[in-house]
Amino acid sequence: MLEENYKLRHRIFVDLQGWEAIRRPDQRDVDAFDGPNAAHILVTEDGELVGGSRFNCHDGPTLLQTVFPGLVTEPFPAPPALGADWTRFYVRPDRREGRRRAPESAALFCAMMEYALSQGYAFITFVSTIYMVELGVSMGWRIAPLGPPAKIDGKPTVAASIEVSEDALDSVRRVTGIGQAVLPFGGTDLRTGRSVAFGGF
Repeated sequence: MLEENYKLRHRIFVDLQGWEAIRRPDQRDVDAFDGPNAAHILVTEDGELVGGSRFNCHDGPTLLQTVFPGLVTEPFPAPPALGADWTRFYVRPDRREGRRRAPESAALFCAMMEYALSQGYAFITFVSTIYMVELGVSMGWRIAPLGPPAKIDGKPTVAASIEVSEDALDSVRRVTGIGQAVLPFGGTDLRTGRSVAFGGF
């Protein structure tokens, strides 16, 4: 499933979104942040991968601090060990066509907050266009910029943090209409077991 995830990420981020800097001959999007300390949340339906996301705790190297350090001019809201960097969020293209809000995206948003709470995180960071910030705010999340926007590949891009809380989970469940837990592992620390968090959709 992880291999399928890497191949699907390459198709989405390189072939469709044009991230040529990460193109690989083997057509797998794998980088330094996919190592044993990464946690992957994969949404499946009938055994097929339909969406995914990745976490790296800030007590080790993260994409934000390694690749985009210039976007961060404000301090983190809590010690780095209490936060994680959220990257590579995607939903398979055929599951998004013609839909205003894909249910797979809703499941990933809920799973992200469930996982963060289960690991005791106080905040999550991410790098994105302003659209993702607006989307997060629309779900009732408390989001704070970590620095001013900068143009990357011609698009205004910002680094920001999301406050992790039970209220944030309740809010995203209410907005998405998902009233129960998405992740099936009951708070187990998946990183220590080199495991993947599977959310059945």
